[in-house]
Amino acid sequence: MEATLLYLLKANVVLALFAAAYYGLLRRLTFFKLNRAFLLLALVFAAVYPALPVPALLPAVALPALPAATLGAASADSGALGPATPRFDWQLLILGIYALGTGALLLRLLGQLLSLAWVRQRTQPLVVLGQPVRRLAGLGGPFSFGRDIYLSDSTLADTQHLPAALRHEQAHVRQHHTFDVLLAQVITALAWPNPAAWLLRRAVLDNLEYLADHAALQTGLDRRAYQYSLLHQQPGGVPAPALAFHFSFLTLKNRITMLNQPASTTGQLGRYLLAAPLVMALALGYSGARAQTVTAVVQPAVFHPNIPDNALYYLDGQPSSKQAIGDLPPSTIFDMDILQDEPANIKRIFGNTTATSAVIITTRANANSPAVLDLIEKGDLGSGYTHTPAQANAVTPKALAYITQHYPDARLSGEVIEVKRKTTGAVKYQVQLIQGKRPFYAFFTPQGEFLKEVRH
Repeated sequence: MEATLLYLLKANVVLALFAAAYYGLLRRLTFFKLNRAFLLLALVFAAVYPALPVPALLPAVALPALPAATLGAASADSGALGPATPRFDWQLLILGIYALGTGALLLRLLGQLLSLAWVRQRTQPLVVLGQPVRRLAGLGGPFSFGRDIYLSDSTLADTQHLPAALRHEQAHVRQHHTFDVLLAQVITALAWPNPAAWLLRRAVLDNLEYLADHAALQTGLDRRAYQYSLLHQQPGGVPAPALAFHFSFLTLKNRITMLNQPASTTGQLGRYLLAAPLVMALALGYSGARAQTVTAVVQPAVFHPNIPDNALYYLDGQPSSKQAIGDLPPSTIFDMDILQDEPANIKRIFGNTTATSAVIITTRANANSPAVLDLIEKGDLGSGYTHTPAQANAVTPKALAYITQHYPDARLSGEVIEVKRKTTGAVKYQVQLIQGKRPFYAFFTPQGEFLKEVRH
């Protein structure tokens, strides 16, 4: 479920970026074929990109290992120790609403396709000016869908403007514009809450009309006469199906504006070199950073190179294996403790062993089991504490003096965490220090007495 929501979030963000780039940089350019390619790229990339194996496309960035105390804090913030309690699933509700909207729009698309099939059955094949068409009885403007051009009796009777209308529809058919329309409809259904999806759909439809107008003029039609033929067209009578290309007053003004728009200069081609690569780089860069961060946070204990091969692995208070812990779904993990290079502490907790490190995992289902609680108390593990950000003045002058004396080449990062034992309420403070580029942690009592340091 989380993966589905993340997929939808990424896809919708990319649609918004492409819409902003198109309306901000490209909309008024007369490179209609390039605009078509850009808009198709936007729709396809938004659908495909969230599923791309981004870490394989971008080089991984080495991230510092997180200390056990910090990992404990991340899990403790999600709720106190205790058995999982039933709670309302907001993710399921969001996905349910999203799916209902998508289903409704896909059903509407199916209805539009069935409407086109019904209209086609009512037509008769005919050849007009050497072009096979389908004749509709009654009034109405010309329209097309797929390989079919539909002309009403009123359009056929208007011999003066018939050639212009026919050549416009021929351009839609020859250039396979129906593919763009169907793709835009499907993407809009899948991203219906996103205004950017509707804006891109409108942009696709408008640009296809500009392409057809441009192609019609290239056949030798007079520009002024062609514009007059557009003004002369009258919708009505036989309603054109919603998916079909047909005359609309909503697009008439824009079409005439673009017919009179000065041709874009070659120098303006640089906008395409800025728009598409920038959007794709932003999307891939965000995903790469997120994927690397999630990997570092979710599985540092199992795959961190500093964990030796002979490390002990415990799952829910019982001996386990690296393989078993590695196979755990990340969403089931409640707490994680890492003990590294602490042979004396390892022996105190686990008995006679040559291991110097241990990885201790607690799942949500067993967070309050006796074995888990016993191991937390026995080992004084980080998951036995709550971790709360504290003010910098929680570090007493005595603690600062200790830091100055024993770590003269280290600097304070400003991160201070109040660490409180869940069972007794005893408090200590975790102070992050940075030596060179590597962070480490020093622990002090509220009175400023030094307790220990932790390096990873």
